[in-house]
Amino acid sequence: MTAPWSAPGSSAPQPEVGSRADETHEVGAPDVSAAAGVSTASTTEHALPPPPVPLRPMTIPDLLDGAFAIVKRRPRDVLLLAAAFVIPMELISSYLLRDVLGASGFSGSDSGMFTIDDSGELVGIAETLVSIGVGAVALALLAGALGLLVDDWYRGVDRPVGEVIVATLRRSPALVVGVVLVHLLEAVGMIGLGVGAYLAMILLHVVSPVTTVEGVGPLRAIRRSVQLTSRRWGASLGVPALVGAIGLLVSFGFQLLPEVVVAFVPDDWDWLVRASGAMVTELVVTPFTAGVAVLYHLDLRIRTEGLDIERRARALFDA
Repeated sequence: MTAPWSAPGSSAPQPEVGSRADETHEVGAPDVSAAAGVSTASTTEHALPPPPVPLRPMTIPDLLDGAFAIVKRRPRDVLLLAAAFVIPMELISSYLLRDVLGASGFSGSDSGMFTIDDSGELVGIAETLVSIGVGAVALALLAGALGLLVDDWYRGVDRPVGEVIVATLRRSPALVVGVVLVHLLEAVGMIGLGVGAYLAMILLHVVSPVTTVEGVGPLRAIRRSVQLTSRRWGASLGVPALVGAIGLLVSFGFQLLPEVVVAFVPDDWDWLVRASGAMVTELVVTPFTAGVAVLYHLDLRIRTEGLDIERRARALFDA
């Protein structure tokens, strides 16, 4: 082995190229995990799974796959959040719609639409409107809770699910007011063949995650959602439509089995069977829908504000 090379006139020898000294990291140099925006201590202590999508600008397939990945990689946490916010709302909705579910069959069980009974009377209008409102509140609460869970996830923090639920409940007044305002704007947008309603839907798609993750009130969350989504018109136009289409397909599949079971149960209990099918459907569809909104909020902040660069820089400075 040759002696270490040193520059003429220098006293300290410099390591040979390819030597082990050249391969080792300098003491105090930033770690790769810190540069990725994840705390080494946190990942070691809590062993969080990889985030659903890398912290970078996301495509629409990334958003859809990432929403399923949230459920797949943290099923226990998502199920507990859904049990806290979706199941109680679905029980209320199913009870209100018990007459509609018993009379309408498959056509009414998945959408909660009103129907015509044997006497020719139109029933279920008020119940349907209440059911739609209850479902919207459940989606808003779960989207807010998933927003906190995913934001902690990308920061390498493993907050207990109970704390996430409590934090979401503290923000629940803002979430409920926000979803009411959003649907009022969508109702106004129904003027003009529904174009305005879809426009309101795409502009206000991330109100719930904005409310919890950024900790703002409903009016500011609405302004913030419009500010973010209006900068990405192409993706904003396509995301709600794709999410809705996938949700309908999944709902259709999950509602087939209850319709088969209904043929073997007494008529007084058929509404309960259909309600159970609707509840299982919502436990799958609602986390997916909420997950897309959460990841889209993250993607918009990355693309318009450089959130990924900011978090990597902060991790480097912390290191």
